[in-house]
Amino acid sequence: MTQDKPVVLIMAGGKGERFWPRSRVSTPKQLQKVYSKNTLLKETLNRAYTITSPDRVFIGTNATLKKAILAQERSFPENNFIIEPEGKNTAPIIALASLYFKEKFGDPVQVVLSADAWVNSEKEFAKSIQKALKETDGHLVLLGIKPNRPEVGYGYIASGKPTKHGFEVKSFFEKPDVKTAIKYIKKPNFYWNPGIFLWKTSLILEEFENHSPEILKPLKNRFPFKKMGDLGEAFKLLPSEPVDIAIMEKSARIRMVEASFSWDDVGSWLSLERVLPGDKQGNRHIGKEILFYKSGNNVTQTRKEFTALLGVQDIVVVEEEDVLFIASKEGIGDIKNMVAEIRKNKGLQKYTE
Repeated sequence: MTQDKPVVLIMAGGKGERFWPRSRVSTPKQLQKVYSKNTLLKETLNRAYTITSPDRVFIGTNATLKKAILAQERSFPENNFIIEPEGKNTAPIIALASLYFKEKFGDPVQVVLSADAWVNSEKEFAKSIQKALKETDGHLVLLGIKPNRPEVGYGYIASGKPTKHGFEVKSFFEKPDVKTAIKYIKKPNFYWNPGIFLWKTSLILEEFENHSPEILKPLKNRFPFKKMGDLGEAFKLLPSEPVDIAIMEKSARIRMVEASFSWDDVGSWLSLERVLPGDKQGNRHIGKEILFYKSGNNVTQTRKEFTALLGVQDIVVVEEEDVLFIASKEGIGDIKNMVAEIRKNKGLQKYTE
């Protein structure tokens, strides 16, 4: 295995609609402060800097978000972006980044992260990555998270025989229903799939050739792209696929390493119940002064100097300068449909942009 530091690719192109109204098209959730004083992207960058040098950290996103990111992260190198002309899930941008890393660095080991996760310990994160790096000789590696609840929003991994630093992978499972998730967490070899991947650049390109040539060939045939228009034409030819389906579920060269840190994908407002401390009544709040009077199990983010809640249970309140959003926890699963409805109204579209 190469002794060079890994190259980190941070995927930061998502819309984050389940975090509306904090998350908008121009400033999605990865550019927002959700659970700390840092944006989700900044938290991820800090994590990346524990395992490699800043010059080897790259962000995968679109041209519009690149400008927004540079406005926030002024010291981030302007050339360390992998730009996708349109969002086509994770496999196409990983293939594109791999071609670029091969040209720039030779055959580095890559670590692929999403920009919008919560991790409880940078120290444990770095330890887990260092352990997983030891499995990358001849294998595509992913981390596995020991589940602590029957989560229906994540994919699962079933580990097989132990290896020197991890496990073989028996199979992958898509997001389950509640009944199935309860079965999964009772099995000692089942893990959440957090989408944290490690692989040698040469190996992931080889596996794209073997299992998803329809993604790699249109990019490889025209690489390097001198004009964004040329890349746009190539991207039009590509299917929209996650790397899990395009490569991981097809490859016979997979290893999993158990992570020693806690993780959450911070996918919606309700995820804040898992990553923020609550009061005795189970309320979670980010913002200025608040009083929860005879109120419990609420999630609030407000901007007013003082907010008071009286006699309410199980609601979500999010206040922005131009939008006040109030939802029941039971109904918040429909937020993406609601945002789509707002977009249809020309007078209201601006509140999603």
